[in-house]
Amino acid sequence: MQPKPTLEEYNEIIELNPNHADAHFNRAILLTEARRYEEALADYDRVVSLNPTDMAAYNNRGNLLVFLGRNDEALASFEQAIELNPVDADAFFNRGLVFSELENYQEALEDYSQAIELGMRDAAVFLNRAMLWRHYGEWQSALADFDEAIAIRPDYVDSYLGRANLLADLNRYQEALNDYNRAIQLKPDYAAAFFNRGNLLNAVGYTNEAFQDYSKVIELTPKDVNAWINRGNMLDDLDEPQKALDDYNQAISIAPTNPEAYFNRAILHKKLGDNDAALADYSKLIEIYPTEAEAYNNRGNLYSELGENEAALADYEKAIAYHPEYAEGYINRAILYKEMGQDEEAKVDYEKAVAINPDLAGVIEF
Repeated sequence: MQPKPTLEEYNEIIELNPNHADAHFNRAILLTEARRYEEALADYDRVVSLNPTDMAAYNNRGNLLVFLGRNDEALASFEQAIELNPVDADAFFNRGLVFSELENYQEALEDYSQAIELGMRDAAVFLNRAMLWRHYGEWQSALADFDEAIAIRPDYVDSYLGRANLLADLNRYQEALNDYNRAIQLKPDYAAAFFNRGNLLNAVGYTNEAFQDYSKVIELTPKDVNAWINRGNMLDDLDEPQKALDDYNQAISIAPTNPEAYFNRAILHKKLGDNDAALADYSKLIEIYPTEAEAYNNRGNLYSELGENEAALADYEKAIAYHPEYAEGYINRAILYKEMGQDEEAKVDYEKAVAINPDLAGVIEF
């Protein structure tokens, strides 16, 4: 077999014949491999200007534009490929990927389905369609596509993870656990599988095993904020408050604007009796997310316990203003009004709270 020309040899060919479309096409492939992306795009542009019916050039050009984050241009390129060949499954699949990236899920679903109808048997197209079926709540269709992806490619770990997540949502825990285990068996450093298996194990009460999975995630991906938070939550549940605090601190050092880390750390500070630290965390959370009703509510509760009634009332007011159907804000303000001897104001808030959440009936007696 004769070796393929090198990049330098294609340069020479093009220098002698600037209209050599095949040379531009092949050089674009080599330039892409060399990460000289703009030059590769220029070559693909040259190919389609010389041969406007070159479907492969439009497809390759579209893929490169996707990689560069230029999705609108990529769509146009794939659409041109489809126009030239309406039975090109690859073009429909590639356009579906772009639609998914743009969160145009219905269009993506239609393109993946069209690719499958045209005979595409790649596991990725079934996996991607399964994820969209799940998004739309079409559980059986999603499961069928996950099954098909695994049947086509039994070592495709992402399909096991996707199916496991869906099975967990459907409360089919043992089947989900089997899929997580299989994914980890196939890919022992698969952090996402360890994380999701940890969530499942924690949900069904296997605390020690879940702790080990979160710890494995942290070992594999030390900057995974959610793993630090979840392990911190578990340590708090296991009555290891200082270790939990360490995990929340680590999460915040990695992601200084993560709301869950501040919220959980504030609750833990309160539990440990460090009210100033708890107030500081709620205040930081509100600074980052000024419309977070629960943060105002919890800070209001803490102010109320500390006897700072005006500050508490101001926080309940904010919680209600940002979330008018927030029953907790009304009931907590009602309790404070009652303690302050303002029974009429308390009754108005109490009635609003009960109207939103009838389970709150009887919390206050008048």
